[in-house]
Amino acid sequence: NLRCFFEVAKLDLLERLSIPGIAYRKTGTNETSDYSLAAWAQKARIEARKYKTASINISKLEQAIPQIREMTVMNPEEFCSKLIGLFAECGIALVLLPHIGGSFLHGASFHNGNQIVIGLTVRGKDADKFWFSLFHEMCHVIRGHIGELSRTTTQQEDEADSFARDTLIPQEQYNVFVEGNCFTRECINNFANGVGIASGIVLGRLQKENYVQYNCLNDLKTQYQITC
Repeated sequence: NLRCFFEVAKLDLLERLSIPGIAYRKTGTNETSDYSLAAWAQKARIEARKYKTASINISKLEQAIPQIREMTVMNPEEFCSKLIGLFAECGIALVLLPHIGGSFLHGASFHNGNQIVIGLTVRGKDADKFWFSLFHEMCHVIRGHIGELSRTTTQQEDEADSFARDTLIPQEQYNVFVEGNCFTRECINNFANGVGIASGIVLGRLQKENYVQYNCLNDLKTQYQITC
């Protein structure tokens, strides 16, 4: 079963199992994380074969960024099929998979034949983490990070983090907001509405940057259970 799943003739090939040019976002590491990543990425690759995608068109993906960003205020039932369809038009199979234990994985992107695969973990995921991971992987695709033979560098991961952060919440407007030093529920909601983003995404960034404690206002966050 393992040989069939990983599409290898011998299991000792798993020691060298790697997807060239894979980019992935994770939050930790341990002795099982490489195997977990390999299993998760292989599942994403298998699922991607079920998608009918157009020719890869990175320019079209860049042009779609505002449209994708607008979906952050929708429920999964509203945006899921639209999002997958939009990526397919750009030559990208957007695969949504459950989290696999031990991987610390949020998302990954890589070439798969004539298409690109972007895989995201979705089970029990906060909306802000879902969208951050999506735009993070989009940066790897747009900037050509997955076209290289080796895995992404720390510099490329930092670049993808900055892209996701600033695409979701424009830096200049965010600076003005934090200078006001008002992080109440009302202030966060007003700012989020003003920049056209979900309040939970704003809260997630405020918590990440230590403006709001992680145990405060978490009812502003939405938990996604995506099954499409």
